[in-house]
Amino acid sequence: MGTRPAELKDIRQSPSKPGLRLLAPLRYLRISHPEKAFYDALLPALTTVGSWGFYQILTPGISIFGENGLLRFERDFLIMAVPFLVGSLAAVAMGTPGLSLDRRPPGAELMLDGRPLTMRQFVCYLLGYLAFLCLFALIGAVAAQLIHNDVMSILSQHMALKLYVFKIGTFLIFLLLNYILITTLWALYFLTDVVNRPS
Repeated sequence: MGTRPAELKDIRQSPSKPGLRLLAPLRYLRISHPEKAFYDALLPALTTVGSWGFYQILTPGISIFGENGLLRFERDFLIMAVPFLVGSLAAVAMGTPGLSLDRRPPGAELMLDGRPLTMRQFVCYLLGYLAFLCLFALIGAVAAQLIHNDVMSILSQHMALKLYVFKIGTFLIFLLLNYILITTLWALYFLTDVVNRPS
């Protein structure tokens, strides 16, 4: 039995508000599961505090800007990661229906808006969220490099404020990187272990 193709009126009648459709990948955060909150919030926060704290006590510190700075390596990685994740999302979303991805995961249900999700639906939200994080991390890395000299020049007369801005900026960098790292590891666990468990 065939399925009816989606039409433009179906998109217009989508339950999400028009202004929020571009933020659809963030719906991943609304999915409920007993373990998910730990990997979505607590573990990234703990690893951020730990890694940023370690960075603060390093003498001399790791360079953030410049040819050998952390942002350059982050940017180079994300330039490859974003299209790869978007391609992976397309492959999962448009893949042939099958028993592996179109069943519900074993164990506790993954719920969104009161509805249980299939493996395919959850993986789509997971990859979409990860691509969203990586895209904004890439934009942030490029923007930080572009405005760094101007901001430091403006703050050159206010050393305390300059240090404060630098510490906040590095914390945000570590926060985004840790969210990407933990979400990637969570995705690898789900795709290598949970998806392949017997029903």
